[in-house]
Amino acid sequence: MLTAGVDCQDNRLEATLIGWGRDDESWVIDHKTFYGDPSTPQLWTDLDSFLGSEFTNVAGRKMTIRAACVDSGGHFTNSVYTYCKKNMGRRIFAIKGVGGEGRAIAGRPSKNNVVRCPLFPIGVHTVKELLYTRLRIAEEGPGYVHFSDELPDEYFRQLTAEKIVTRYHKGFKKREFIKVRPRNEALDCFAYAIAAYTILGVNVNSMASRIEQMPQKKAAPKPKPERFMPSRGGGFVNAWR
Repeated sequence: MLTAGVDCQDNRLEATLIGWGRDDESWVIDHKTFYGDPSTPQLWTDLDSFLGSEFTNVAGRKMTIRAACVDSGGHFTNSVYTYCKKNMGRRIFAIKGVGGEGRAIAGRPSKNNVVRCPLFPIGVHTVKELLYTRLRIAEEGPGYVHFSDELPDEYFRQLTAEKIVTRYHKGFKKREFIKVRPRNEALDCFAYAIAAYTILGVNVNSMASRIEQMPQKKAAPKPKPERFMPSRGGGFVNAWR
């Protein structure tokens, strides 16, 4: 299944598309940047086109993005609320990061905002610590993260733009993430895609088992190994690291 995470900046939207397999093995399929003014409809139309895309995996199965999280913590909060409320039926969720250890990846949503849009609190420390733990997994399998060969080096610099430090406040130990580079959008977007996966709450292992038991279609021409291709939009073809 597919989820996406979207970060809202002053002059652009950034989105990461993640594929999920058994035991939370994941694939970073693409990272997109949409330039424009987030207060105008056109930029959200561009994002909407991406989130509404249909993709085809190597087995020939059509896939759509099952859920997405859009960060509302920037300067365009109401624009995010308006877009997400309009697209609640497509499981596009407005989120807001909440600091501190021990918080749930995704908490109960509230509607305490001007447009009554459900807003999910996201435990950013928890989800980033989970992601960094998975990035240390060296063998393919449960929790392993695959990366498209077409992702630029800048993507990986942003993905590793924070580190955990331990500080003491009034004698109590506190662990927190701090930036070591100015840009961290790739990290945030991946974290938000994990949050979307968590909110969705689908048992991906059961889903995989059901798919495996489905009657096989007539074999199509064999694609190149380890490729993931969209049926429209984007035009990317990815190999994997």
